[in-house]
Amino acid sequence: MAVYTLPDLPYDYAALEPHINGQILELHHDKHHAAYVKGANDTLEQIAEARGTGSYANLTGLEKTLAFNLSGHLLHTVYWQNMSPDGGGRPGGDLAGAITGHFGSFEAFRAQMSAATVGVQGSGWGVLCYEPTAGRLIVE
Repeated sequence: MAVYTLPDLPYDYAALEPHINGQILELHHDKHHAAYVKGANDTLEQIAEARGTGSYANLTGLEKTLAFNLSGHLLHTVYWQNMSPDGGGRPGGDLAGAITGHFGSFEAFRAQMSAATVGVQGSGWGVLCYEPTAGRLIVE
């Protein structure tokens, strides 16, 4: 069975200060993200046990728990990679053009992203993704 692992950060805990405090970043990575990894691995073990015993009464709940923990792990992994000590501000280039083309302006994108993420389980996660079939950006 595959086991998920907590990825190392690509920068030091203090690298994003003053925007994100180093102690907060360490707590968020080492405790919060680690809890998603542990939750996914524990749930995979429970699913394997259910398969081994043929007891599937709790399978729907286990699948939801796995989806929650695995998505938390994957989104955090993307989150760490998308932040940088040298980042910040508005995007430029193709991304800026796509945001303006799909949302009208960066401000309109920011407003929709904020509104879409306020009530999301897990403290307001949001994702801007490109949907290639329709050729558009989507806020989820």
